[in-house]
Amino acid sequence: MAIMKLLIGLILEYQEMLYRIAKSRLQSEDDVCDAVQDALISAYKSLNSLKEERYFKTWLIKILINKCNDFYAKSSRNKIVSFEDMNNYEEADNNDFTNNHGIDYLINSLSQDEQTILTLYYQEGYNEKEISKIMDINYATIRTKIRRVKEKIALKLGKEAI
Repeated sequence: MAIMKLLIGLILEYQEMLYRIAKSRLQSEDDVCDAVQDALISAYKSLNSLKEERYFKTWLIKILINKCNDFYAKSSRNKIVSFEDMNNYEEADNNDFTNNHGIDYLINSLSQDEQTILTLYYQEGYNEKEISKIMDINYATIRTKIRRVKEKIALKLGKEAI
């Protein structure tokens, strides 16, 4: 019973972080919620595989990213792009950045990995080494991706690198 209370406390503590990370990888609100729920269920079922308690948060984020990847792969296979969608995208590409949705458009123009890296780096406060471990990507690659994302954003904003 005590472990269940501890687990519920951790879930409540991390729920907003998990949501932000899932949202950086998935577009559909339903998929975001389902991915978080599936990650929590998987974590609960495989809790005994966690070797050190201090890595619980990192371990949980890895599980979530894998669940998000599963949802993304499934939705990508089922996605059909219509001519109307293509026209809307071209219009957004030309006009949306000047509208109120400019920041959303900017973030959505980044790849899934770039969005997740930005979320972990700026919103969750992880450093490059921690992100490297969480995402199973080489440390140098993470540093390069962060630099390139900053350059992309600066270019889109018409400013010098951040």
